[in-house]
Amino acid sequence: MQLAEQMAPTSAKPWDDPLGLITPAVIEQYKRDGVVYLPQALHPEWLTLIDFGIRRILASGSPNIQTFFPDMPGTFKDMVRHFAVTPEFQRLLYDSPIADMIARLIGSENIWLLFDHVFVKEGGFCRKTPWHQDLPYWPVAGEQIASMWITLDHIPKEECLEFIPGSHRQVMYDGFSPPDAHVDPTKGFYGKDLPRLPNIEEEREKWNIVSFDITPGDVVLLHPGVLHGGGHTTDGRRRRTLSARLYGDDIVFATRPDSRPTVPLTPGLKLKLKPGDPLRSPYYPRIRPVPANQLPEF
Repeated sequence: MQLAEQMAPTSAKPWDDPLGLITPAVIEQYKRDGVVYLPQALHPEWLTLIDFGIRRILASGSPNIQTFFPDMPGTFKDMVRHFAVTPEFQRLLYDSPIADMIARLIGSENIWLLFDHVFVKEGGFCRKTPWHQDLPYWPVAGEQIASMWITLDHIPKEECLEFIPGSHRQVMYDGFSPPDAHVDPTKGFYGKDLPRLPNIEEEREKWNIVSFDITPGDVVLLHPGVLHGGGHTTDGRRRRTLSARLYGDDIVFATRPDSRPTVPLTPGLKLKLKPGDPLRSPYYPRIRPVPANQLPEF
């Protein structure tokens, strides 16, 4: 064997050039469909950091951990807004290419974190998360926003999150009400002012539903207005997911029906901002450009 052959680099992986994955075609697909699947976009080291962060949160006893579907054999934990107390997530979002990829996708040099959102399903069968959009739950309006959905475990297509491409450009429905989801997945979160969700699961043949066979390292870029629902889990299957929800310059504060607060709870925000104000608050740390207090770490 020649020396040049011995020293030849291993085959390139998509994660070697993560920004190169955000091509004009991907940007156009995101605008059109609101959902883009990127295989092997994140290096395994970033997944290890996410794993450490999730372990820290689960061990913390945080009040921001909710358990859904307590009647199921499996457990479904929902964990929001732990960035400030999770150094692993801080390093992930400041150091990894995630923020830069989303910046290119949405066309904004400035990037803020709306919130980090972790889902863990494990321990046996757990039912599907009802169909919904994220946008009705959040106090935001504008176009420059995206979530990167990152799963640490292999998920077969039939258990993956499902999406309806293009639905972010149509109706914004009321969200589903989590306490009532097992009885009626269309019962409204607010119960006023927004149209009620259609029963997509009962009429699947009427909708263009897509999902993906996920291998660790794959990511899905998701617009919060896209209708989507979480797949069930089966015995022996574990699903640990981080959704990093980031936004750019044109996102402003918006109100929702007054029957319930938006989520995650953000006390004091509506006392400081009025509808149409740029969404700027200590609740939403700036990620790009890297803030001055982070620069000494680089």
